[in-house]
Amino acid sequence: MRWLGTLAAATVLQLAWCAEYLLPGSVVPLHYDLKYAFDIDPNTNFSFYGVVNILLNVKKQTSKIVLHAKDFTVSEDGISIMGSQLYKVVGTKINDTYNLMTINLDGQLVEAENYTLTIPFYGHLKPGLDGVYISTYVNKQTSEKEYLIATQFEAISARKGFPCFDEPMYKATYTITIGHHKDFTAISNMPLERASEESAIADTWSWNEIENAFKKPKSDFMWDTFEKSVPMSTYLVAFVVSKFSYVQSPAELSTTKFRIWARNDAMDQTAYASITGPKALSYFEEWFNVSYPLPKQDMIAIPDFAAGAMENWGLITYRETELLYDEKQSSFLNKERVAEVIAHELAHQWFGNIVTMKWWSDLWLNEGFATFAASVAVNHVEPTWSADKSYAADNMLSVLNLDALESSHPVSVPIDDPKRISEIFDEISYRKGSTLIRMMTMFLGNEIFRKAINNYLRKYSYNNAAQDDLWRELTAVSEQYGVLPRNVSVKDIMDTWTTQTGYPILTVNRDYEDKSLTIQQRRYFSLSAKSSTRVSWWVPLSVLCEPEARGKAPALQWLADTEGGETLQRFTHASDRDQWVLFNHDMIAPYRVNYDPRNWQLLTAALKSPDYSHVPVMGRVQLLSDAFALAWTNHLDYNTALNLASYLQREKEYLPLSTGLKALAKIENVLKRTPDYGAFQKFVRKLIGETYERAGGMAAKKILNAKDLNSVKMQVTTSAWACRMKVPGCEENAMQLFQQWMDTENPDENNPIPLDLRRTVYCVGVGRGSVLAWRFALAREQRANVAAARDALLQALTCTREIWILAQYLEWTITEGSEVRRQDAGAVIANIIRSPVGYYVAKDFVYERIDDIYNAFKGQARRIGHIIKILLDQFTTQSELDNFLSWRDKNAKYLAESKLSVEQAIEKAQVNINWISKNRRAVVDKLREFST
Repeated sequence: MRWLGTLAAATVLQLAWCAEYLLPGSVVPLHYDLKYAFDIDPNTNFSFYGVVNILLNVKKQTSKIVLHAKDFTVSEDGISIMGSQLYKVVGTKINDTYNLMTINLDGQLVEAENYTLTIPFYGHLKPGLDGVYISTYVNKQTSEKEYLIATQFEAISARKGFPCFDEPMYKATYTITIGHHKDFTAISNMPLERASEESAIADTWSWNEIENAFKKPKSDFMWDTFEKSVPMSTYLVAFVVSKFSYVQSPAELSTTKFRIWARNDAMDQTAYASITGPKALSYFEEWFNVSYPLPKQDMIAIPDFAAGAMENWGLITYRETELLYDEKQSSFLNKERVAEVIAHELAHQWFGNIVTMKWWSDLWLNEGFATFAASVAVNHVEPTWSADKSYAADNMLSVLNLDALESSHPVSVPIDDPKRISEIFDEISYRKGSTLIRMMTMFLGNEIFRKAINNYLRKYSYNNAAQDDLWRELTAVSEQYGVLPRNVSVKDIMDTWTTQTGYPILTVNRDYEDKSLTIQQRRYFSLSAKSSTRVSWWVPLSVLCEPEARGKAPALQWLADTEGGETLQRFTHASDRDQWVLFNHDMIAPYRVNYDPRNWQLLTAALKSPDYSHVPVMGRVQLLSDAFALAWTNHLDYNTALNLASYLQREKEYLPLSTGLKALAKIENVLKRTPDYGAFQKFVRKLIGETYERAGGMAAKKILNAKDLNSVKMQVTTSAWACRMKVPGCEENAMQLFQQWMDTENPDENNPIPLDLRRTVYCVGVGRGSVLAWRFALAREQRANVAAARDALLQALTCTREIWILAQYLEWTITEGSEVRRQDAGAVIANIIRSPVGYYVAKDFVYERIDDIYNAFKGQARRIGHIIKILLDQFTTQSELDNFLSWRDKNAKYLAESKLSVEQAIEKAQVNINWISKNRRAVVDKLREFST
């Protein structure tokens, strides 16, 4: 451990010279002995007492110790430092800007020596969703309110839990002891070592002092001490104190002890996680070729949780919707989501926990890899789902939208203020990171990639790394196999993708006489006027020619990174003049392709032919995405895009169909509050009408094979669109199903609506129904014991067209103890904003109540940023944007931690406004033409 601290310190000291927000690195922690006493009682305002003993190693002679502390009181008289000689604490101060606590000593700590720093602290737990917080839920069996303590320390909230060195570089081991009432159970990162009735903090806090605060006798408490942990960063420390129960996974699925924890009345929802978790963990051990290092893995469903889940080492915390699955109440899509999130968090146990980024600038190393690895594990656990293709397509399409903004950011992004860290937990870090890692597996090959990752994990185990460390390992192995162009390293290639913002558009022009083509690259922008930016990338080219469509895929080629990006590069190919050429047919990399008009015609003809499957599924996804995006930015005419998309009437695969519909959703978004929305609806009705019927429609008796995820997704997607587009009979069928449910004798136990159609039926039922229908749905939400069922109903409640109800619903999002849980408030506001009716109510609510929203969402800056993004994405006029800009200037203090989100929101609004002025009339004319 001493060696580990020495290795990390050099980089920390180097960084600290230029960044006042970083710890100075003069001392580093080796071990934390952390002890708490909690009183989970509202009558004492959830009091707690704590003491932390930190074993420190001195890297540079100093008379002060600087670490982090926030939101609790430090007992300054109790602070002490013990070592080879005695020191006196002569003063402490806290810098509120960066939460830095400086402890000044009366002498110099000696370089290379170890010392123990003791800090007592105390306070009251708060109901927020970060740090150590108190959460509540209603026991469905007793109808009584219950309490629990949970933690969420990522990214910089460990400092809210205890005094610590709260940066990922400072790895240390932990021994954690938790004192709690005997009615509760405590769990932490490591297994329980011992339980005792003797106070563990009696040498720091007298029990009389605690007893006076807790108003309970010492005999009511237990003290649980957990085994010493492996070295880990502060953000991975975790514990939960609750009355929950657990189910243990079958021993034959994993050599690791695996437990799933949940509310007692939700234990029947843990079966799927108890099987999927250990299967995924065991597969990752094989895939990484590195054993899971802890003796146990707990996964727990928290009733109030800000994120989807958190990868705390050995104790993964989840929202209930992301871990619990009930066959009678959860849809197939809920099941898919549970599998994905479990796999994502377990992948972190290696990529993020064993090896951690040095600073949050390389967050993508954690999140991008876990997002990619999730598809690998789910593909193994649920092989019929085709998770490798569906996740790849979803991730890339999401990236292509956000990363086309000038206000996007690089994957590896400089962070000059810790308050900005939360902003990069976004699609760039997760989805673009995943897309780039998948790209590497494809151009290096799976064997080379996995061998290099194994080397990387072993070399940097229990340590920190930056992206250049990963590039070195990948380059070293790739050179053994000679898979890259001569004199080109993985770093040369990947730096063009991770240090530059955005992605390229390739302009391809064919010479139809000599079977050659030229390619030019430049950065692609949603605002087409900016597309002249001179940057370039190393682009892996997977090019499919029509004669090769049924044979072996052609070898990969490279478009070189050329200064300025303007050099034309020439390639030969195998297609005759009447045969198509298709780039990125396997979606190997995030880029768009624009062809000459003749090649677009050839590709369109191929899709409209009886056997469109000659074009691979992923190729069809890429084509649809490119055609609509290029038309949106005026690189391509809408006649070509809509003509190509007309083949979707016969598409039987979910991925291409959903891609086309997502692209059309952008047009819907800017037309839905205009007189032209009817023309759009008519076009889509023609496009999906037959597919909707073929997929099963809204009639319960036509539900297709519920074990076939592709079929379920087809039916769910087409049904939602059909009802929204007013396909005859769709809403009528939905209303009939909803009324049947309302007429059921026991609606909480007997729901006649097919599981996977419930979101659509609920929304139609509430939207077209009376206030009675809304209250019925609310009552069902209040009584639901399955989080997935509650979630579907919470969303449906936003579908009402009653303005006063929407206003009331919005009020609940900022009211403590209301019908809307803190974790769900942001989603409720966002869903109301998306509603054509709710938009006006929600916009006024955001503008007029931003102070209340800010206070309700403290510690959740991402939620406010997301709400602003959703709001501005609805804008279609300059006056809307001008009003927002004026409001923003007056309310800047509430948006200080959401600057990037606000910039992106403003740019997206400008994109919409430009589209309306340039394209609306012509596009509506084309929609009418293609509808006849």
